[in-house]
Amino acid sequence: MPHISGWLFFAAGVLYLVAAVVSSAVLFTKRREIIGWISRAAMVGLAVHLAGLVFRGFERGGFPAFTLDEILFLSAFMGISVYLVALFKYRLEVIGLIILPLVVALMAVTFLIPDEPTQLTAGWRMSLRAVHIVPAVLGVGCLFLTFATSVCYLVQERGLKEHRPLRTFQSLPSLERCDRISYISLGWGFAFLTLVVITGALTNRYMRGDFSWVLREKWALLAWSLFAIVIYDRIFVGRWRGRLSAYLSIIGFLAIIMRMVGIGS
Repeated sequence: MPHISGWLFFAAGVLYLVAAVVSSAVLFTKRREIIGWISRAAMVGLAVHLAGLVFRGFERGGFPAFTLDEILFLSAFMGISVYLVALFKYRLEVIGLIILPLVVALMAVTFLIPDEPTQLTAGWRMSLRAVHIVPAVLGVGCLFLTFATSVCYLVQERGLKEHRPLRTFQSLPSLERCDRISYISLGWGFAFLTLVVITGALTNRYMRGDFSWVLREKWALLAWSLFAIVIYDRIFVGRWRGRLSAYLSIIGFLAIIMRMVGIGS
């Protein structure tokens, strides 16, 4: 990994870890006076992360989105960005306990990936690749929020169903709020993922002359199918609101992550 960008990514990961630890402390100790440190550490980490992406672009001579480690770093960046938007817009401090450790784990995995040279050097090839990668990163960023609010929904529902009003449940948003935010973020994530599926197939058809890309994207297609079921039900049927919708959204997000890190590809 290039020296400057590597250290910047490492520093960003440490700051995200600090934010995750503070988020856990706020949730379990109710020390509201330290809650501001969550957003401070995450925002500084995001700024350092952005600097790392800029330096990586200079080091690689182009937009840093053409190798697996670069895509994962971009996805982690978008995940934190969406988290901060949700934090300030909806005051959902508790989702930091889900998103922040997930981002830290994703970045840790990224550091284990060996460096690989950028193979797409022609300008038109890089442009085609960017058309496919950019919406993928944006979609994954939205789905981070879908995943977090779906987990919150399931935890909250179980606590209410078992009539166990534990202290941790009091910090969670209501079931209705979790469901609404999950659906909004899923709608955006599904739209971007649909664009990814279309551009991926067309790009492969243009560059290689076939649609073999579709065969390799089983995890992405599985996720798209699950999200499509949830969206269809919410719009036309309305039977799967709540728990089942949350389960399908979580499985779909995990399928996307598995595709990103190359499991089963």
